[in-house]
Amino acid sequence: MDFKNIIAHCKEYGFIYPSSEIYDGLSAAYDYGPYGVELKNNIKQYWWKSMVQMHHNIVGIDAAIFMHPKTWKASGHVDAFNDPLIDNKDSKKRYRADQLIEGYCEKIEAKINKDIVKAKNASVAILMKLNLE
Repeated sequence: MDFKNIIAHCKEYGFIYPSSEIYDGLSAAYDYGPYGVELKNNIKQYWWKSMVQMHHNIVGIDAAIFMHPKTWKASGHVDAFNDPLIDNKDSKKRYRADQLIEGYCEKIEAKINKDIVKAKNASVAILMKLNLE
């Protein structure tokens, strides 16, 4: 499905409308329709809950994007804010280092959990065999 088909589908089902449509619209600018607003709000609420409310050491604020440059500097966004990237020369893709590490840790945790279940099942089998004898 190409981009034009996706846009047409979203317009047809009330997710988006061309911005200022009654005045001939603006090219490549869209307003949210009734379903689009609901979808956007659901995503926003999910993000807020998972990134802010589920962490005891994070608090949320709602601040303006336009801030004094000293604010951006003090927060580390000017000097030290970067995401280290790793280039895969075979696939010609770039990956964020933190995402690679998290993915690897998830694989290891899954393997550990699988091994724990195996060991537990083996222990139960041994105990059952001992009780039968």
